[in-house]
Amino acid sequence: MQDAIIKGIGNSRYLKTVGEALSLYPTYEDFMQAMVAGIFPVDFNGINKDGWTQQGTLLNKANLLSDTVISTLGLSTGADSTPNDAFNVLANIGNVHVWRKTVVAEEEVPAGYKLVDDNTDRTLDDVPNALINLGNSNQRTAYINCADSITVDDGGGISLNSATTHYQANDALNAASWLRGKYIKLYYINDFGNWFGPPALDQNKTYYVPNDAQISVNSATIIVDKLQRVDAYPLTPAGTHITYLTSVNRNAYQEGDDAKEAGYVLGDMVSGYLFASAWTGNASNYYYSETIKVSDTGTLTQENVKSYTANATNDSWVSNIQSAIRGKFITVSGEKDNGGSEGTNLVYIPDDAIVSYFENGVSLGYPYNYGFLVSKMQQVTGYPAIPAGTTIDYLGVLGEKVSVETGSYTGTGTYGSSNLNTIHLSRTPKLVFITPYNGANRMMLFVFGGNSSFSGYSGSASLSYQQIVSDGTDFSWYANNADIQLNNSGTKYVYTAVI
Repeated sequence: MQDAIIKGIGNSRYLKTVGEALSLYPTYEDFMQAMVAGIFPVDFNGINKDGWTQQGTLLNKANLLSDTVISTLGLSTGADSTPNDAFNVLANIGNVHVWRKTVVAEEEVPAGYKLVDDNTDRTLDDVPNALINLGNSNQRTAYINCADSITVDDGGGISLNSATTHYQANDALNAASWLRGKYIKLYYINDFGNWFGPPALDQNKTYYVPNDAQISVNSATIIVDKLQRVDAYPLTPAGTHITYLTSVNRNAYQEGDDAKEAGYVLGDMVSGYLFASAWTGNASNYYYSETIKVSDTGTLTQENVKSYTANATNDSWVSNIQSAIRGKFITVSGEKDNGGSEGTNLVYIPDDAIVSYFENGVSLGYPYNYGFLVSKMQQVTGYPAIPAGTTIDYLGVLGEKVSVETGSYTGTGTYGSSNLNTIHLSRTPKLVFITPYNGANRMMLFVFGGNSSFSGYSGSASLSYQQIVSDGTDFSWYANNADIQLNNSGTKYVYTAVI
């Protein structure tokens, strides 16, 4: 890459404005007022080569984070990935879990998209199902780009075709006419500190408003009861394609082949703070739901969300918080800009969890002085579906080395498929060796991935066979008699497993 070197003589770029600029701003005073208010429309219209000593390397997707790099790193965020996502993978390289993804396509699958229901409780300025606040005619803070159709490129990138932009409060009055049946994407600015609240939608994603959506307006806030998210996918050439998925979270992807539905897992039971604050009085919002749903991409969404607001003031809030969140999926957001914590990712709160209030938390090892604790919670991790023609295999952690696990068990004298022997290991083994502790010349060797293993007397030419029932971390087998199964009554057996 090379830096841009500008001559600084005032001619490096071209500007372009709307065709009706003269009628919109007929006087110099009109022009200056529009500039001060931040509403004068202008586009950059390219570079004038005469104004540059050296043109710099373009900053674009291809140069910063190409689709090839996204695929190589296995970033689950796909086309929405950022350089920070890539740096995070590299920064945690010794603790990165790796999956091999194999896609078999008999024929080329063109790039395309599907619409996913996204009827979550979107809240903006305490208005449920809010789409966006457009601000007002003089201090525009929010914009919606609308189009009748979209184009998905081979890399899975989405473009709105011939989009129109809506931004002024009076546009909201006719929102139904320009929103229904449209693909939309929003962005916002914050002019001169006039804050209308954050956008209710993810600015990095594209959405579709169904034709039967109910649309209403509260001041300049547009409310839409139905919304679908556009999930785009890249072109898949014919043939077998192997890529590698990575994550610092062991539960980020499931294993298996053809057509497994998306789902979620609950993490380890832990304790921690729900909300903490530098001082008393900061509010936190507890959003709780009985159920959650998982999109095909693994995105988690709370269903039928309710909320409870509490202040980090005293323990009088504890019982109400506890009653609201027990047995629920919850997220927490607080006044982080006013000395509060950022909140809590989606977690599950068990029925017997205890909520408590704390003061002087810094002396107790907490990040803030005031807040609420919960004795039990579990992180919720969603994992994506496995499409037809796709296989995902877990390969392990990059920073892990081969390890050996040992143990023993005492035989019971039973045998057969109804009387399995089972040993418990930390991870799926590659090889397991079992022999009697008393030195009897009987042994058994399991090789991971096979359907059977052998057992025989040392030096014997005749071998007997056992059947492997499971080859996961709970490793089970059986045979047609107790001796061959290595389960003679009262005999101690020792095992060594290569992990």
